[in-house]
Amino acid sequence: MRFLLVLCLVACGGADVRVHYPVLPDQPTGTLVLQLTQTADDVTVSINGNLVVDRVKTDHIIIDGVPVGTQTVIMAANGVDKQFQIWVDGDHWTTVPLGVPDPGYGFVKTLAGSLLTIIVYSLLHH
Repeated sequence: MRFLLVLCLVACGGADVRVHYPVLPDQPTGTLVLQLTQTADDVTVSINGNLVVDRVKTDHIIIDGVPVGTQTVIMAANGVDKQFQIWVDGDHWTTVPLGVPDPGYGFVKTLAGSLLTIIVYSLLHH
């Protein structure tokens, strides 16, 4: 199915985000809930490579219309990515609690990696 549209009903700072993952009318679906341990900035979520949430500030995401079965979810929040597979049930909401780092952690990690790369490169080329 080529047309996957995302409808984000609420995307304001810190609020719950509710989106719909459209599927064929006769396909069984369920609801996936991503419960973050704290409010995060720039939260982006894709399911099976389809963007469903794009850079919002939230700690709670409800995605309905997700096909029943094993789904691959990628979430980025506060500069850190997580990828996992989850079974979405058609009878009950599937809730995934997710820890997210403090907002500054992703930047510090990236900066430390860049500095280490520069130091190692300098040592190897002298």
